[in-house]
Amino acid sequence: MTAPECGKHDGQTSHTTGNGPRGRAHTKDRQGRGRKKWYERTSVTLCVAAALVAVGFGFIHVITGVTSSYELPFDLVLKDRFGYRETLVHANRIQALPYAAATRKYPLGVKALQKAGYMPSGIEFEAKMMAEQRESMQQWQAEFEKALGRPEIRWQDQLQGEGQVSPGDPEDARAYNHRGAAFARQGEYQAALAQFTRAIRRDPTCADAFHNRALVYMAIGNLGSAASDFGKVVEIRPDFVEGYLHQARLQAALNEHDQAVAGLTKAIEIDPQCAIAYFRRSLVYYTKGAYEEASDDVREIQGLRWPVPSGFLQALRAASGADEVKTPRSAWR
Repeated sequence: MTAPECGKHDGQTSHTTGNGPRGRAHTKDRQGRGRKKWYERTSVTLCVAAALVAVGFGFIHVITGVTSSYELPFDLVLKDRFGYRETLVHANRIQALPYAAATRKYPLGVKALQKAGYMPSGIEFEAKMMAEQRESMQQWQAEFEKALGRPEIRWQDQLQGEGQVSPGDPEDARAYNHRGAAFARQGEYQAALAQFTRAIRRDPTCADAFHNRALVYMAIGNLGSAASDFGKVVEIRPDFVEGYLHQARLQAALNEHDQAVAGLTKAIEIDPQCAIAYFRRSLVYYTKGAYEEASDDVREIQGLRWPVPSGFLQALRAASGADEVKTPRSAWR
């Protein structure tokens, strides 16, 4: 009677301690569930590492195309604030651009290069770079206009409406305009401005007075007022191409590039053969960093059989990193 009880007890013991087949299977199953396989553990580690790297890139700029002080083909610079804009900075691409275009297109990249010492900085340097760019553009424009055969005309000789005087009415708008032109030729600019303003008050549609006042404003350096007056001229005379050319040139000098492009585009719509409008628009596009559009205008000019200054072509190629802007031999006369 005792033996069966002992056997029963032994069976229970082997089940609970895991010595039996069922116990060993149960223990193995628990161990299998508790341990992760090697590739599962590795994938978790890689995900964590990738997340840390991604966060790290939010704090640094990676500058390529340089040799660091450690003789590495890249350099690292801390960002001023956390973010992912311009994390990868291509030094060669930025340094090939005109300074104004570089600061507009890659503002953080320029700061990173300056911070790391790969590009000069400071107000004096920026003023120098802007002055050099303006000088280059003026030179290219002078070369192009010379190639076109456009005579260089003094602004005093561009005054309009001097002979249109009504002898019977000294208060007539044309009389004020005539007197203003006379003062302008004598260098009495404030008196000239006063006369042109009186002419405009007498006749708000007197395009000649607006035109002449704009020329005097240009002479005394008030470019904003001059651009505004040329805007009035083209409102009154919407087909006056020279008005758009004058206004766009002033707007470009004031860094109002979009407005300058719009005015030059209007001039081209009026006169599709106006090579000077294409060239000035290409210069504005170049300044904006819109190199593809600038190249399109260059090709239009070459299609009109006019030469494009070689210095501008070289600068445009260098800035755009493209080779398709070329000067065909047939474009030069």
